[in-house]
Amino acid sequence: MPDLKFRDRGVHEILDDIARKREQPGLTHDALWKSARARGYQDILQPVHGSDTRYEGYLCLAYQLASGRTVISIDTGERMLAVVEKFEALPNPGAKVRLTAVFAGDGVEKWIVKPLAQIGCGLSLRFDFDVSDKRVGDVGWADKLRGALAQARRMENAVTGELNVKRIGLPPIEAEPPFKDQMVQYDEDMRKRISATPLTPDEEREKAKLRTQEQANAFFAKRKAKLAEQYRIESQHFREKGIPELRAAYDKRKERADKVQAEADRISKLLAENLANVELGSQAAKMIEKIEAACLPIVVGDMSALLEDPQARFKELIETIVLLFELATTQRRVAP
Repeated sequence: MPDLKFRDRGVHEILDDIARKREQPGLTHDALWKSARARGYQDILQPVHGSDTRYEGYLCLAYQLASGRTVISIDTGERMLAVVEKFEALPNPGAKVRLTAVFAGDGVEKWIVKPLAQIGCGLSLRFDFDVSDKRVGDVGWADKLRGALAQARRMENAVTGELNVKRIGLPPIEAEPPFKDQMVQYDEDMRKRISATPLTPDEEREKAKLRTQEQANAFFAKRKAKLAEQYRIESQHFREKGIPELRAAYDKRKERADKVQAEADRISKLLAENLANVELGSQAAKMIEKIEAACLPIVVGDMSALLEDPQARFKELIETIVLLFELATTQRRVAP
């Protein structure tokens, strides 16, 4: 049974349409098949437009036609796809992209391309070159990537040391319960202290004279009222003067603790990112050899920005190496 996801005549429909518009179908044919063979494919499929149609893969060709349309080919890892459309903007070949079918106004079928990851650092890929011409331009790109990566890793290691020194130099943060809980505890301690107040000498003499239960009840009721009044006076003074003073002191301590905690969190976040960068750098260094062995059609442009400040372009450097590694490891054709 035919696969309903792809057109029966595949890429030939695209070439026929280009021929009808006199847009040099021969050149388009050559470019398409060169990009397919460079990735190890013997066939190119044209996907059927549908409401839920989308593919992810690597952009291998972006061939501009005189009409303003562009023929693109995308390696999904399972098949090579080709579509023709008036795209607003396209990344350079080698980019990881998502191809999505959409419906424009009046139900017009369109394809859109969204970049997911792109090759930078002054490098690009040309899959439409001859398969035999796998090394294009300056072949020293690998050594330049290694040098930039090594320099960036040294800088990141230096940053790790600086961050550790800053973290060690931070004052200790002492955990403190909320102010409300402290006041509740203070009130409870005050009640216990007042309740545990010993008898005065006069009360001791009065207690010694007690003879009846009525006298004892009256004595303890009088003492209870005295302690209640003492608690009332102390608690009122505490509310009027003690709480505001304690609150002001608490706010100052909390402000200092919050600043220290914020700085500690900031340093911890930077340190985590820094350590992740060091680990990424270590992994990326191992990928370059595999990329070299794949003999990808890499075109070397201006790499000066990377070489001048590798640390500032570390994310771009890692993304480029990882993307090239993915292209190298998914390439079907084994380089001679």
